[in-house]
Amino acid sequence: MWTHRIVLLCCMWSAFFVCDSLQQQINIGAFFYDDELELEKEFMAVVSAINGPESEQTFRLYPLIKRLKPEDGSVTMQEQACDLIDNGVAAIFGPSSKAVSDIVALVCNNTGIPHIEFDVADEEHVAERPNHQMTLNLYPSQVILSKAYADIVQNFGWRKFTIVYDSSDVKASARLQDLLQLREVHNDVVRVRKFQQDDDYRVMWKSIRGERRVVLDCPPGMLVELLNASSEFGLTGQFNHIFLTNLETYTDHLEELSAANESFAVNITAARLLLTPEPPSYSLPYGYVTQRDNVVFETNDSPRTLLHDLIHDALQLFSQSWRNASYFYPDRMGVPRMSCDFAAAGGRTWQMGRYLMRLMKGTSGMNNTNFRTTSLQFDDEGQRITFNIEVYDPLDGIGIAVWDPRGQITQRNVDAKVQKKIIYRVATRIGPPYFSYNETAVELNLTGNAIYQGYAVDLIGAIAEEVGFEYQFVPVADQQYGKQDKDTKQWNGIIGEIINNDAHMGICDLTITQARRTAVDFTVPFMQLGVSILAYKSPHKVKALDAYLQPFGGEVWIWILISVFVMTFLKAIMARIAKTEWENPHPCNRDPEVLENQWHLHNTFWLTVASIMTAGCDILPRSPQVRMFEATWWIFAIIIANSYTANLAAFLTSSKMEGSIANLKDLSGQKEVHFGTIYGGSTYNLLADSNETTYRLAFNLMNNDDPSAYTKDNAEGVDRVQKNRGDYMFLMETTTLEYHREQHCDLRSVGEKFGEKHYAIAVPFGAEYRSNLSVAILHLSERGQLYDLKQKWWKNPNASCFEEPDPDATPDMTFEELRGIFYTLYIGLLIAFLIGITEFLVYVQQVALEERLTFKVAFKKEIRFVLCVWNNKKPITAGTPVSSLRTTPRPSLEKSLERTPKSGRRIVLGRSSEEMCELPTGGSSSSSSNTRNTNKKMSQQQQQQEARL
Repeated sequence: MWTHRIVLLCCMWSAFFVCDSLQQQINIGAFFYDDELELEKEFMAVVSAINGPESEQTFRLYPLIKRLKPEDGSVTMQEQACDLIDNGVAAIFGPSSKAVSDIVALVCNNTGIPHIEFDVADEEHVAERPNHQMTLNLYPSQVILSKAYADIVQNFGWRKFTIVYDSSDVKASARLQDLLQLREVHNDVVRVRKFQQDDDYRVMWKSIRGERRVVLDCPPGMLVELLNASSEFGLTGQFNHIFLTNLETYTDHLEELSAANESFAVNITAARLLLTPEPPSYSLPYGYVTQRDNVVFETNDSPRTLLHDLIHDALQLFSQSWRNASYFYPDRMGVPRMSCDFAAAGGRTWQMGRYLMRLMKGTSGMNNTNFRTTSLQFDDEGQRITFNIEVYDPLDGIGIAVWDPRGQITQRNVDAKVQKKIIYRVATRIGPPYFSYNETAVELNLTGNAIYQGYAVDLIGAIAEEVGFEYQFVPVADQQYGKQDKDTKQWNGIIGEIINNDAHMGICDLTITQARRTAVDFTVPFMQLGVSILAYKSPHKVKALDAYLQPFGGEVWIWILISVFVMTFLKAIMARIAKTEWENPHPCNRDPEVLENQWHLHNTFWLTVASIMTAGCDILPRSPQVRMFEATWWIFAIIIANSYTANLAAFLTSSKMEGSIANLKDLSGQKEVHFGTIYGGSTYNLLADSNETTYRLAFNLMNNDDPSAYTKDNAEGVDRVQKNRGDYMFLMETTTLEYHREQHCDLRSVGEKFGEKHYAIAVPFGAEYRSNLSVAILHLSERGQLYDLKQKWWKNPNASCFEEPDPDATPDMTFEELRGIFYTLYIGLLIAFLIGITEFLVYVQQVALEERLTFKVAFKKEIRFVLCVWNNKKPITAGTPVSSLRTTPRPSLEKSLERTPKSGRRIVLGRSSEEMCELPTGGSSSSSSNTRNTNKKMSQQQQQQEARL
């Protein structure tokens, strides 16, 4: 008896040592459908890789595979799951999302066996979470995935887009929920369209015709058919953008679609999980097209999908957790001995299974080369919350950017990506100086860009040289900048060309407005400007010779002349009436025989004219009445002289503004001059959308004007200003106004600019070349080329317009304005010289008679003396007239005095008192003595005069 017992103990002891020396065998279960043979092969390949050489492993995984059919329901899966548990599996993998029931998760939750999923699953409700505590899913959480898609779309810079998804996919709304929430806030910006398999997809695409940005969520097998249907409506045209959200888009052959359709030029980007750089030796990268070391090549092997890598990571995660658990609890990590019936009867679950779940949920896949997908982390409910999304081009398989769990997107530089050669279509409109036809090139029958000229042509040429691209100008047919129809919501003009994929960019005097920014994008501005008023300028007229007389009207000058002559006559009468004005002609003779009045017509005329000319005079009145008379005239003369001086500059220059309109406020405050602008243009919108009083008043006046004050373009507005000659003004951008003012001398600007604006190049939303265009514009601005281009096309070298002086500055008077005054001076001097020459000739004749000389000899003698300007002394000889003392020769004067009786002598008016003293005052008996005394005094006086000279 004891012998048998000893033998039994020895056998048991020997068996213990033998089992301990062998590797531990871990059973794992897996569910696969019949059409998932590739996934089953991947599962077995990973298990073999984990097991590896026997000498290097402490345990071996032994897979138990259960195959399902599509018609299998929850009862069948429950039976097979319980069968796996009865066979002692330590974990169950699967099934895929094709399963319509979560019965496997419920069985595992009741028995404590870890349940690991690798395919997308429905989001759990709060009530379901207690029944899924033993379930772990390596597929990205739909909530986090939705946030990733929203971040990517935001990074694209899309302001308007359409979401298209399969209505039969119950999981689509979950992974697109962040994008769908945008529609609730911005219904006009974010649109949603749904489709079902076997529908006529053209109906859906037609409803969003013209849409340039599409978020498309569909199964890979439907993608090619959907995109083919959209080509008819222009959605696959160049510079459209389609973002594919299905993480397995790489399984579809999009390169075949792009090769078969020449018009297929849409920019397609897709999302996929970011994988580790080095794939396992037994696995293949995604799809038929692969990329290694930035080299793209093709393979004929079966495509590798996302589920392959998730199965790989699921097995690696389980094996790593089992290894860690065995290290801490080596005696407790044995094969579970559980059954569904025991668990259902209230028995205890496998406790180490829950411990394994905690280890797997706490695992971090950061920098772990054992996992194919990066950032492997889970939340408490077993949902994967950390992963990296790679944005890539599905046509060539090359990555573009990477999204990380923090919401950051990092761009990736891929030098291997080959860009297709594109000839950019540049939409514009005819309108100098920005864009016009080159008449010389047209006459020479040139084609292409050579037939155009202008600022925009040179600017695009400089940008193309800076960036490096080819382009072709496309003038729009309707010659419009771009305005949205309120009823159809369609854009016309340049903006419409860009929206409809008929142009890649638009340039001219295109203003950045808020409305246009909702339809297209813009580069940085290449020109800053404002709005000003274009007005008609009267042609410059040459001043007439009598321009200096214009301060007073003709009738005023006539009244002034009449006043001068009347005052001269009345002053002479008043002076003759006044007793004080009669004075002694001989001050040395206290008993004169006659009195003399100096105010004869010559002197009164001279004083009257000198007063009004503010020249002054050496003779003044003595009597009160004459002084009062003269003072009154002086008041009149001062007012006339100052009034003339004050108005002279204004009449001789153009410093006066033509009219009283100096700004938009003055223009809006009157009704005589009409004004307008381009209908629907940026200036129109500025006034229409403004709440400023002056702007609103101006807008209302233009709307109520009949005929309409609006024009279709700037050329029509300039033409109306010229034809109406001051009765119409036009509101336009300052840059265009400056150009037309340079070209037309009859135009001028009124007031300062208002309403700051900017010109820029319009591009489609999300255009990759927008940043390159902006950088090129900044470089041109820094080098001063933008300024040089403007000077080239704005300044007119052949213009000879009269430059208006600054109204605020003191005007400079030119000879043209004052030449009448100079001509008057010249005529006065000529008349004075003619009188002087006549008097000189008469004097020469008198000298010739007195000295008995011929006229020629006397003329030579006198003219010789006149030309000796340095000699100021003239000798007096007998018989020579002394013109400096009297106008009558001395012998003639003496004879005249001898023949004239004393009672009949009268002194000639205007003689000086010294001359009057020289005349004889005694009788005829003393005439000879008086004559001698007179001669003596005259000789003395002559000597004194010569001494003074």
